[in-house]
Amino acid sequence: MISFEKTTLEKRKMSIDKLNVWVRSICTCAVVIAMSGIAYAGEGHTDVEFAYEDGKIAVEFGDEGPVFEGDFPTEGIDLQYTSEPGFASELEEGMGIGAEDQIIYNVVSDLMYWNEGFQAAPNNAEIRIINRPPAPLVPDTIIGAATGDQDGSFDPAVNRIGNAELDGDFHSDLDIFLDPKGESADPSMYGAYGFMITLGTDAEGIADSDPFAMVFNYGLDEETFEEGVEAMANLVPEPTGSVSILLALASGLACFRRRKG
Repeated sequence: MISFEKTTLEKRKMSIDKLNVWVRSICTCAVVIAMSGIAYAGEGHTDVEFAYEDGKIAVEFGDEGPVFEGDFPTEGIDLQYTSEPGFASELEEGMGIGAEDQIIYNVVSDLMYWNEGFQAAPNNAEIRIINRPPAPLVPDTIIGAATGDQDGSFDPAVNRIGNAELDGDFHSDLDIFLDPKGESADPSMYGAYGFMITLGTDAEGIADSDPFAMVFNYGLDEETFEEGVEAMANLVPEPTGSVSILLALASGLACFRRRKG
């Protein structure tokens, strides 16, 4: 009888131990999944966040400086299309602008292309942006190797991103395409594509933002793409600098590379 009771207690203890191990395993998995979700969210959609500060549009930059990244898929229905990064000044983030203020962008560079160095974009590639609202109300914006500066405006509407809600909350995503587009990915077009813009508003007394770069990855591995991002971020001038001078230097370097090759 004593032996039987001891065995039963031992079995119960073993069952409890197994249950504890199982519970700990479940909790560990839950933590891992939660942390993975946080990491994924951090690496996912990143908006160009901005607010009004000291009479100017102030854009919030990350550790990489005045540059924002996006990705053009190399397969699927979204081939060579993205709507990221978006543009936001959201109340829940402690931002927000004036009620119904309109936001536009000014293109302040030609299209830049990088693949282990600056060079001419292949296949006469262009970035095409569908603005808000889309054409015919607001024409598409085309950014190519020699399209030059393209100022936004409110009337007529050009390069329009959108307008804030009545409470000042703002969020808008544009449709961004890499052209030309075939039925499948063209590896000869792989590279980092970028351009520089500033933001503007119709709010009285608010000046345009300083310039920053928008850089999109098409088919490069992460390490190579980040080298391109850094290279383009380095071309963004200080507030008193000149975009055209820096881009001329980059173009000269690209021509030198081609002649050398």
